[in-house]
Amino acid sequence: MGVPTELLTRLRKARLQKGLSQADVAARIGTTQSAIARLESGAADPRLSTLQRYAEAVGADLDARAGDSSPSLQRTAAEVRNALGRAETGDGFRHVVQFLNDIATLDAAAARESIRNEPDTVGDCRWDALLAGIAEFVARRVGVPVPGWASSPGRFLHRFWFVIEDILGRPAPGLAVAAFTSAPPELANRGVFLDRSSLVSV
Repeated sequence: MGVPTELLTRLRKARLQKGLSQADVAARIGTTQSAIARLESGAADPRLSTLQRYAEAVGADLDARAGDSSPSLQRTAAEVRNALGRAETGDGFRHVVQFLNDIATLDAAAARESIRNEPDTVGDCRWDALLAGIAEFVARRVGVPVPGWASSPGRFLHRFWFVIEDILGRPAPGLAVAAFTSAPPELANRGVFLDRSSLVSV
């Protein structure tokens, strides 16, 4: 499954050390005992936010990188969310580019795994659409099916977004035109315009 066994083992151990039952944790995070059982067994594929709530309920620190250093769009979304929370748009975009750089070293199966799970929202519909476009971009590039979550209505914009203007913090008509003419269709179809060359820069 998507959650490393090492992480599940660590969380379960923290629960037992606190003397909490699965039902206790379920009550704390607003779910059912059976859902907690599935999570702990690895039979579920929870969102990062669910794992974070579980970790908080048992008093454990949840390191998103723990036990798994492979590229993950879920982890990238969390990094983008943190960057946007600091008002560092450029840093958020660098995480997206780093994800694409890391993906370039993977085989098709590993690349598919890195985009399979839907990331939590980053709190900005434009970036949520961008991340869905990145998932489709990766899928098309390596020849695997586009994950279903990337086609949900919330992953498309109703107005055009020129990413470079957000990164620069000012209007940039010339760069916006370049983005409009060269954006990958996987992004442009979502209303996200970004110069294709910027996706491969370091």
